[in-house]
Amino acid sequence: MEFTAFLIALVAVAALSSVGAWIARCRSADTAIGGVAPRGERDEAVLAEWLLAGYLSADQYRRDMAVLAARDARRHPLVTPPDR
Repeated sequence: MEFTAFLIALVAVAALSSVGAWIARCRSADTAIGGVAPRGERDEAVLAEWLLAGYLSADQYRRDMAVLAARDARRHPLVTPPDR
């Protein structure tokens, strides 16, 4: 009987922990692309980490990387030397 109660408590703690991690992941997903990346990492590194962890599909990854590339092109346009 005690083992069953222990097992139920263990499953409840694991479920609460998973829900808390899921909520934190959703909140950090909102700030990684539009604002500052979590833990001071670059947005590209965060997206790659999420892709490898399975949080993003390949289509979402490509779409978000295109957004980052467009933002980077606006902020830092490529300057080439003039043709001779």
